[in-house]
Amino acid sequence: MTMFEELFALACSTTLTMTVSADEKSGRLTVNVIPKAKPDAAEPALAQPLSLTATPQEFDTGFIDALRGFREVRQSLAQQAEATKEVIEAAKAASVKKASDATTKAAAPKPSTSKPAATPAVAAPPSTAPQDDDEGPDGADGQPQAATAGAATGDGESFDLFG
Repeated sequence: MTMFEELFALACSTTLTMTVSADEKSGRLTVNVIPKAKPDAAEPALAQPLSLTATPQEFDTGFIDALRGFREVRQSLAQQAEATKEVIEAAKAASVKKASDATTKAAAPKPSTSKPAATPAVAAPPSTAPQDDDEGPDGADGQPQAATAGAATGDGESFDLFG
């Protein structure tokens, strides 16, 4: 590419300012190619100027290569900055979603997972009916007495408290 083709390729990605100064005593030129920083540029290095000092003959032979290298490195840096920006934005979005989900979960009514309290079994009072000595431990009908066999539950079942 020619010098102006390289400048055009670089200027497609940013506005440039170029300064040229000469030192008559040394016979050297200083060329500054200064990209203008964009307001939304996240990477300050993208505004780093290219500043070269050389003789006019050295500029004739190497300026295009120096300009190309500057453009390629700057382009690579811009791509890296853009990729980093995308990663940061994705992380922000994920963080917002996570916080939103946590807030939604905290505000939602929670179903009760605890078991209902068991109704305590109440032992039947001992029978006050007199027992005949000849009947034995069973009642007249041959059934065990409820008071000595165990406690009765509310649904008619009985269970043994001691065994």
